[in-house]
Amino acid sequence: MLEPLMYRALNNVVLAASWQGVHEFERALPDPGSVQRNLLLGLLRRNRDSAYGRQYGFGSIRSVEEYQEHLPIVTYDDLVGSIERMKAGESAVLTSEPVLMFEKSSGSVSAAKYVPYTRTLRSQFQAALGPWTSDLYRAFPGIGRGCSYWLVTPLSRERERTPAGIPVGFEDDSQYFGFFERWVLRRTMAVPPELAQVPKLEDCLYLTLRFLLQARCLSFISLWNPSFLLILLDRLELHGERLARDLAEATVSLSASISPKIKRQLRPDTAQAQNLRAMLGRGRIEPEVLWPELKLISCWTSASSRGMEGEILRVFPRVNIQGKGLLATEGIVSIPIERYGGCVAAVTSHFLEFVDTQSGGCRTIAQLKEGGEYSVVLTTGGGFWRYRLGDRVRVTGFAKNAPMLEFVGKEDLVCDLRGEKLNAVFVGKVLAKSCKLASFAMLAPSASEVCGYTLFLESPQCDPGLAVRVDQELEANPHYAYCRNLGQLANLQLFRIDHGAQENYLKHCEKLGQRAGSIKTTALHKDHGWETVFTGRYVTSETLEVCL
Repeated sequence: MLEPLMYRALNNVVLAASWQGVHEFERALPDPGSVQRNLLLGLLRRNRDSAYGRQYGFGSIRSVEEYQEHLPIVTYDDLVGSIERMKAGESAVLTSEPVLMFEKSSGSVSAAKYVPYTRTLRSQFQAALGPWTSDLYRAFPGIGRGCSYWLVTPLSRERERTPAGIPVGFEDDSQYFGFFERWVLRRTMAVPPELAQVPKLEDCLYLTLRFLLQARCLSFISLWNPSFLLILLDRLELHGERLARDLAEATVSLSASISPKIKRQLRPDTAQAQNLRAMLGRGRIEPEVLWPELKLISCWTSASSRGMEGEILRVFPRVNIQGKGLLATEGIVSIPIERYGGCVAAVTSHFLEFVDTQSGGCRTIAQLKEGGEYSVVLTTGGGFWRYRLGDRVRVTGFAKNAPMLEFVGKEDLVCDLRGEKLNAVFVGKVLAKSCKLASFAMLAPSASEVCGYTLFLESPQCDPGLAVRVDQELEANPHYAYCRNLGQLANLQLFRIDHGAQENYLKHCEKLGQRAGSIKTTALHKDHGWETVFTGRYVTSETLEVCL
């Protein structure tokens, strides 16, 4: 591993490389409306010859108001046809730029969304990541003296290409950054980015721990769901003795072969191996001993992840926790800036609009009011024009004149316990296929301490293998599959309802405050506790003998 002075020198390169982006971001805060207008007009001018640009007359639009009059607000499902043409290799569909790659996210009607990435879209991400990382180094100077662990893209993801041969997914997390930042990150990452391509997830998790253990100067962790850290610590206890042996001998004991590039980066650390063995003897893992220089963990802390923050602080009591801004596969909405005390709108990245949840009116960034709640609409360099993201935010204040945004949650019926983003429409299609004889079928979070879902079913037939089949169908959603493979979500459980499912469902919804005349059954409900609403019992292959 490098010495602290070398890490500081390399991290200073990041600060220097991001200087222009930081300067432009700060300069935009007093007058974000003008910056946003110029950003939009530039996008329209550069993409006027695309099929979408010709359809909506980009070449004649001269103002934000004309843009809003000419173009409708759309969702991904409105763009599926255009996306499929782009995947097949057709150029100049939604954007005049070539598509570098697609990134996958979870969909509503379809199981997965394919988001096109262009050079401009990637530069828009970098326009926000620069100010964020620069602020990190200034607010938490200790992180500049050590190495970091970044987890952005899913581990062990199979390589995929579209019919036209366009790659799907970033090869590694550093590709979100600019050239100099990427050069530095590859030299200061505790875990080699090549690990993301290891085929087996368990092998990938083991290798991640093996490299983290040799990185005693680890100072910064950036990931999405905080539950992933707890999964790593569980694996550390499970494989502790094997990891200690590998650490002492500079080896890795896996049945599968790993690339020579990964092997060359293995280092011995007998002292750390002794630390780990001593902890195993005491019966508890002590992260502050393994990583004494760890200063900051960046992860989700809002909406469904809010309850995890306390658990992370219990395990890492002397480490700062910083909540993520609102960053989606399609674009970046806000970034955390410590000196402003919250997440500031990414005013130099995309053109942002906000649908007022009370009036339904569409506002620009200069028209937002403190305390207001809004649905986010993005226009990006990747070809998404007036794209309704499906995320709701609340304005908590202003950084100069730019709004500070708190993520409230998904605006459509999406359940997101651990980042799986299950959508009610998608779940409905799965249940319609798998539960054809059911008079009532609904998925909801389980009431047990184990995080996962329960299928509540009233049906004349109750196949004990149904839960397994539904679980497999749900894994068509890549985020759900990833959470299941990591162990962030438990096996799907099956609760057989004896009788009266519809009646009890309606009565309970009335108790929750819904008007009786407006209650609709749904394939997915976000509330826990349905085990106490319905009359029935959990079903397993062991307990089920006959279902009448």
